[in-house]
Amino acid sequence: MTDESTDDSPTASETKPPGSDSEEPATEGTADTEERPQGTESVRASRGPDEVFCRNCGAIISEEAEICPDCGVRQRDPPNTAVDSLLEELTTGGNPFVAAGLSVVFPGLGQLYNRELQKAILLMVASFIALASMLAFVGLILYPAVWLYAIYDAYVVADRQSKENEAGGDGPD
Repeated sequence: MTDESTDDSPTASETKPPGSDSEEPATEGTADTEERPQGTESVRASRGPDEVFCRNCGAIISEEAEICPDCGVRQRDPPNTAVDSLLEELTTGGNPFVAAGLSVVFPGLGQLYNRELQKAILLMVASFIALASMLAFVGLILYPAVWLYAIYDAYVVADRQSKENEAGGDGPD
């Protein structure tokens, strides 16, 4: 048994070259750099064309990296799904069909969608007045007129805003 134990200890000492105490941390650091090559100073000095700096820790990472392997901070926003893109497009304004559809539901909603608050309030008040005037039969003509104008105006304004946004303008003030 003593022969086997003496065989084990020389084998362990044979794997360590003389002066291994000073080289051992370098070996551990090398193993650490194989897992995370971006964290070492020598790699930081030689950034490649498809590499960028981490926005949190400054380590060099791949341009396509979503999360830094050194600090774990997300580098890009998560990708949007088709539903997210559709909802964002519908709620940002500028779609004439959505604006007209909202005005079909109730006069003034399309103007709210187009971010024209004063016009939306005016059309909502006018539609309430027209509905109230139906008691005198004047509203039978007045309410459809207000309603159709709200649909038309919402469509035209949203169409104009979408064309301005495509041309690079900021839209209404």
